[in-house]
Amino acid sequence: MAENGHQPLLSVKNLKTYFPTDEGLVRAVDGVSFNVAAGRTLGIVGESGCGKSTVGRSILGIIDRPGRVEDGEIIWRRDVNGDMQEIDVTKQQPNSGLMRSIRGSDIALVFQEPMTSFSPVHTIGNQLMEAIRLHLDLTKKEAEERAVDLLNRVGIPNPAQRIHEYSFQLSGGLRQRAMIAMALSCDPSLLIADEPTTALDVTTQAQILDLLRDLQEQNGMAIILITHNLGVVAEMADEVVVMYLGREAESGPVDDVFHNPQHPYTQGLLRSIPSIYAKGVERLPSIVGTIPHPFNRPSGCTFRPRCPSFMEGVCDVHVPKFQNIEGSEQAVSCFLHHPPAEVTN
Repeated sequence: MAENGHQPLLSVKNLKTYFPTDEGLVRAVDGVSFNVAAGRTLGIVGESGCGKSTVGRSILGIIDRPGRVEDGEIIWRRDVNGDMQEIDVTKQQPNSGLMRSIRGSDIALVFQEPMTSFSPVHTIGNQLMEAIRLHLDLTKKEAEERAVDLLNRVGIPNPAQRIHEYSFQLSGGLRQRAMIAMALSCDPSLLIADEPTTALDVTTQAQILDLLRDLQEQNGMAIILITHNLGVVAEMADEVVVMYLGREAESGPVDDVFHNPQHPYTQGLLRSIPSIYAKGVERLPSIVGTIPHPFNRPSGCTFRPRCPSFMEGVCDVHVPKFQNIEGSEQAVSCFLHHPPAEVTN
């Protein structure tokens, strides 16, 4: 249940998304659970390759082949003529009419790289208008007026002129704003933003984040913010999920997790952030090693080869369960907090 006893907009339960390949099985997402409430922002963080983007694509049913959702539930709740309708996305065909009605209209996605997300042979306006008319019963003229209004809302100057331009004629920041405009074209209830500030300069990053915050206040939409930038999560998110090798390492309210991290991986990530209080040219602490190869997952806890608190005979033998910490809103997957006697394979 979400806050105040209300049902969350989205409930993800034990999601497992696998990619069978000739070399072996890639467990990109291996048992992730979380809720997203209306008007709230959930941050999903972790190193590259931990499965963050795959979670977002699983929610929309746009996993690239041969990937598939192997297990779990993705429950989407929407109001249909006053009645609350629950839809398990994992039970729907990706190209079904129901899923097409959900994508863009109910749940929208801001892709990681807008340059490759826009068609280079169609104008920004044409692509916006196509998305609008796909979900809304508007004339071409009305769709064009809405497209101009959307570009204006996301802060693109001269929107009436910009709709006739192509993506390669826009700067990185303007392309990202245009992508956000397309995502918001049908007033979605949930916006999934996959690395929305990657490759942007610091000033443009701040503008994009301010834009997302303002639009959320105007529309009351929920946001899933997928990023490796902990500073972005600290500024934007209400709750955070820290992922490692397809699994949850830690989750909880963002202030609790950032000020009192409980998992060694979360602690390592936070220690690696530059501080204005650092003296001279101190070398930043880093997490030892790299993420294991997906075909060579360690036994027991997957983080153990890099963990400074590794316990031989425990972490390499047993698989920790993801459990709440007593007396806290945080949950963690670590034997430091859940002794192996309480956790079985």
